[in-house]
Amino acid sequence: MKITFFGATREVTGSCNLLEGKQTRILVDCGMFQGCNLCDVKNFVTFPFDPSTVDALIITHAHLDHVGRIPKLVKEGFRGKIYATPPTVELAKIVLQDAFHIMKEDNEREQRPLLYEEKDIDLAFENFVPLDYSHDLEVGEFTIRLRDAGHIFGSSFVEIHSSNGKSVAFSGDLGNDGARVLRQTAQLSAVDTLVIESTYGNRIHEDESARASKLKEIILRTVKHKGVLVIPAFAIERTQQILYEMNAMVEHGVLPPIDTYLDSPMAIKATRVMKKYPQYYDAEALRTISTGDDLFDFPGLRLTETRSESILINDAPQPKIIIAGSGMMNGGRIQHHLRRYLSSKNNSLLIIGYQAEGTLGHDLYEGKKVVTVLRDRIHVKAHVESIGAYSAHADQRKLLRWVETAQAKPKQIYCTHGDEGAAVALATNFKEQLDIPAEAPKFGQTVEL
Repeated sequence: MKITFFGATREVTGSCNLLEGKQTRILVDCGMFQGCNLCDVKNFVTFPFDPSTVDALIITHAHLDHVGRIPKLVKEGFRGKIYATPPTVELAKIVLQDAFHIMKEDNEREQRPLLYEEKDIDLAFENFVPLDYSHDLEVGEFTIRLRDAGHIFGSSFVEIHSSNGKSVAFSGDLGNDGARVLRQTAQLSAVDTLVIESTYGNRIHEDESARASKLKEIILRTVKHKGVLVIPAFAIERTQQILYEMNAMVEHGVLPPIDTYLDSPMAIKATRVMKKYPQYYDAEALRTISTGDDLFDFPGLRLTETRSESILINDAPQPKIIIAGSGMMNGGRIQHHLRRYLSSKNNSLLIIGYQAEGTLGHDLYEGKKVVTVLRDRIHVKAHVESIGAYSAHADQRKLLRWVETAQAKPKQIYCTHGDEGAAVALATNFKEQLDIPAEAPKFGQTVEL
């Protein structure tokens, strides 16, 4: 039994791990590389394994860096079943269709090649099979179980037991403590080997209790200066977290009603999916909806699905709040709003998610004063703020605690899904604090279990 790491090795994106037994090959995630200068090239490289020989694909959650190359996998010959939780199946389709739409626009505007065709998406979804938490699935000599990761809606970590007695878990992405609507990350069972994410493997998030007060402070400042608050948000989870907290503050009179535009067709669709599956909510969210309250709606909220509706936001009076994608600001409607509003000191940009190196979001997060948006040079005068506690990823403290409180300590840990500094730092902490052998594997590295 062995694992080969084909993505998210000493970088955050491109998750793709191949588990091989005596007779069975299982792929865990098949994500797109994002952010880096070579990412486009890396996405087009032929898979370094034969997709037609893979028996099954397990998807931990519906973020593009975990699902983005599934249609390419199908294009290159994969015909196995694809397993994910029911919400993940629906959300993945939204994400992949949106990604293809962006690819088509890039192809028409700049003649950039398509990574796959729409028919490859359709063929992939013919083979998707919903698998709920804690239901055992037999694939060859492997028994597979999904557990709640608490990262985004429907997210999971994967525990796999072999008939030879060996076991491994893949964390996928683990959630941050204090997330609204989501349940807490489930306890890790006793496994021999753990492959764990390390996005924030060298960082500690700010206290979640200060999150809502900081959001309130930024919104009230926007209202006072009759400005515009622009929030680039990932369509799945981060957007709904913001809507949930704004709903609570507006309905309890903490904030005045303020025109708020959810300018993201994908986020609007994702929110509808979340409303379909209340059985995935935490206890607080269930109590709220039992009173008849809509978790993600409040006075002043407007949904702008069409392009013409989006353009009309320009003419809306200030103050106003605009929530739009993409979360790292490298594409999507957010770029039009940044070009329009970054140059005014009365406006604010609120960053609430991870910003990969090489993205516009990373430049703004690092305080760059002149940026290029849609080919225009923009002098940044708006306030650039960030709230780390909105991150959907566990920080170093949570990652260590999750492993420490497992039913039994793993015998070996591999730290992936983090830049080199974060992955190596987390591995060092596992060794020094928990006395568990750990390393940050390299691309293409194979380890025997």
